[in-house]
Amino acid sequence: MIRKDILVREYIKNGGGSMENTSDNQEKEKKTRVGRKKLVVTAIGVGAVLVAAGVAGTMYYRQTQSSTTQENGGLWGHQNGKNMNENLVTASGTTSIGVDAVTFAIDFLEDTSLYVEEVYVSSGDEVEAGTQYLKFTDDSIEEARSELETTAKEAEISYRSGVITTQESKIEAKYTYQQALLDAQQAQQVYEDALAAAQATLDAAEETYTEAQDDYNEYLYKVENNTFYEDYEVEEKKTAYEEAYDLYVNRVAYWELTEDELDSLDSSSSSMTGSSTTTVSTSTTASDSSATASGGQGDASAAGGMMGGGSSAASQEEQAAKADRQWILKTVALLEERMDEAEDEYEQAKEDYEDEIDGAELKLQKLLNTYESEREAYEAAQIAYQKEILSAKTTYETTLAKGQTAQNDYDTQLTSLSESLEKLADAKQEAEENLALFESLIGDGYLYTQEAGTILMSRAEEGETLAGGDIVFAYSNPEKITVSVAVSQDSIAQLSVGESAMVMISDYGNYNGVIESIDPVSSSDSRTSVTYTVEVALDGDVSDLSANLTATVIFGMDADNVQNDEAQQPRTEMEEEAQTQTEENTQQGGSRNE
Repeated sequence: MIRKDILVREYIKNGGGSMENTSDNQEKEKKTRVGRKKLVVTAIGVGAVLVAAGVAGTMYYRQTQSSTTQENGGLWGHQNGKNMNENLVTASGTTSIGVDAVTFAIDFLEDTSLYVEEVYVSSGDEVEAGTQYLKFTDDSIEEARSELETTAKEAEISYRSGVITTQESKIEAKYTYQQALLDAQQAQQVYEDALAAAQATLDAAEETYTEAQDDYNEYLYKVENNTFYEDYEVEEKKTAYEEAYDLYVNRVAYWELTEDELDSLDSSSSSMTGSSTTTVSTSTTASDSSATASGGQGDASAAGGMMGGGSSAASQEEQAAKADRQWILKTVALLEERMDEAEDEYEQAKEDYEDEIDGAELKLQKLLNTYESEREAYEAAQIAYQKEILSAKTTYETTLAKGQTAQNDYDTQLTSLSESLEKLADAKQEAEENLALFESLIGDGYLYTQEAGTILMSRAEEGETLAGGDIVFAYSNPEKITVSVAVSQDSIAQLSVGESAMVMISDYGNYNGVIESIDPVSSSDSRTSVTYTVEVALDGDVSDLSANLTATVIFGMDADNVQNDEAQQPRTEMEEEAQTQTEENTQQGGSRNE
């Protein structure tokens, strides 16, 4: 009987049909959820507020553009001989105070978790360098110290053992060098003996193969004239089963059923519960992301309302997807039942046929297996015969070559042994340095601030663990001002990290900026209006600026290079139309605001 469950699972594991795409989609979804989580954390830690390019932002930009055009000779003019209308991308957002995050440097603990016993500093606190930030539990500190001390001791032992092993290996390498010179004398005899043995094996295999072939052909004639196979419709029922099987496998692949779903066809209620839990988790993540993207549209309560609405919509989508998946599982179950019926009919037909011919097929199969086995043995003997000739000759030539290169091989082994010992020495030194760093940073059980400033965010909490690379807290950095803007999907491909931009802030002037980051995950849940968050850091003196100032960013422009004298140049027809349109839009916007 064919094991359909094994075949289907192998089909899935081998990436048949769209199953491979399912794996890719799951990985993309995983990365999306991680990216959105990071986005939420960043929004909470940094306090950045994104402002969508709505009516107010658009009107501000157009008004600012009109003013700036008159002052700088026209944004639609030329900069260093280049038409500024080419690939011009603009967006509006708000300013935010920069943040310097502090990460936990102890990233070399493998078996020990450091638990926070008490946190002494919270958001908004002013601290000096060397201020106690938190205290770890005494038990976790001792466990961590014990682990690092053990690691250092083991590294020391490994190094000492490596010294001994290296000496032993050098002796073995010398022996190999000497043995290589002696092996060349025996290569010719080994070749002749192997050749004789291969010839005897080939002759015996040929004789046995010929006898098996004659027996099979004689009995095959008798079976081929039998009519029972057609009487019981074995071939027709076999085809029906294969069609049912192919349809089942095709639907499993098309609907991208997982191994767990195949296993749960008889217990669908349990499977549906697990699927519902996963969907709810995903829905929650999507809702959180939607709320984050809408931050700047209103206060915290408004953002909360939007988050609730997103969750409701996601819940409805979840129920619809769950119903569709239940229908698919029921359909696949019916296809599986039909496949089983077709298989049973096929197996019964074969059994009836085999009974009628009184074991003739079984005997024929045995003769066929014997014939195929002897044929393979004969072919293998032919190949082995040729290989043995080549192998013996190659061994002979290789042995001679080893005798000639023995010195170089010996020297190479010595170098390799020295490099291995050096790695052990490096591991020993690293373990000792890790222990020393641990003692210097938190050896007394406390974590201290490294500089003075205002604590903007505190991530450590009592009872939780702290791992290497975790953000512990963040300082507010008033010397750094950033602008977060939302850029449409059509324009995001034109931008890259490190690219310059001009930032216009009303009543404060124009600033040079640099693209600091581009979020690869869309900050919008709308299919018709997809945007991505771009973070722009301002250059120069920003001491006069504060958070929550409305700013317009023009990517690809540099405030220092905008030439005022180009205002005197004749404007093209396109520039005239652009200026006229800008003025019309400004007037219309003013009317709407009134």
